[in-house]
Amino acid sequence: MEVHAHAHTERKKWTHYFWEFLMLFLAVFCGFLAENFREHKIEKERELQFIRTLKEDLAEDTIVLSGSSEALKGNVVRMDSLKNLICDPEVKKYGAELYQLGRRASRGERLVIHDRTIQQMKNSGGFRLIRNEKVSKAIIEYYNQLGFIDMLQSIELDEANEYRNTAITVFHPLMFDGIVRKDNTIAKPEGNPSLLTYDQAVLLRLAGLVSYMKNTRLATAKAEGEMNASAKSLIILLNSEYHLE
Repeated sequence: MEVHAHAHTERKKWTHYFWEFLMLFLAVFCGFLAENFREHKIEKERELQFIRTLKEDLAEDTIVLSGSSEALKGNVVRMDSLKNLICDPEVKKYGAELYQLGRRASRGERLVIHDRTIQQMKNSGGFRLIRNEKVSKAIIEYYNQLGFIDMLQSIELDEANEYRNTAITVFHPLMFDGIVRKDNTIAKPEGNPSLLTYDQAVLLRLAGLVSYMKNTRLATAKAEGEMNASAKSLIILLNSEYHLE
């Protein structure tokens, strides 16, 4: 009876297993690096896109802020004239001027800046993509200025409402209504229309309210001018840090 010897399989050396492990490790590690590089590249592209659209918003803001600030300065001049006429001893001579300036006094416009990018960044968590600390700080400081302007505009709104409550006791409503043109501008009435009252206490109260509104609008114009300068500085910073020009 023949006896067959079993063939012995040569055992693999430990170095073989080591190289298998190393190759597997390198494959996984390289995959991780590739994925990490891809995510980093995507985030870098998103950051740059945010910065570009933010720059566009800032450019539009400079136009809005400049126009609003200049309009407020003109408004302040007119309100100063109104206050002086109300306090003039010969106030009865200036009916036409008083009606025109008095009708315009309570008019104001709310500042609306272009915040589409910053709102999108806040809502999507995109602000974390801004890794440049200097840029991130400058963006926050810029938009924080809006809070102070909002506060001033809220004060102005309250003052304007109080002014209206007193103005209706001084100016004839039909005359006020009649001098508003179709394009919503205010005309100077013909002749020398009379006020409803020339009571000194009432007129001085009206002049005081005009003075309050004037000073608030003057402060708002200054704040908007400063915010406009900040917008221009931020644009320069973005151009420098992200090579946008």
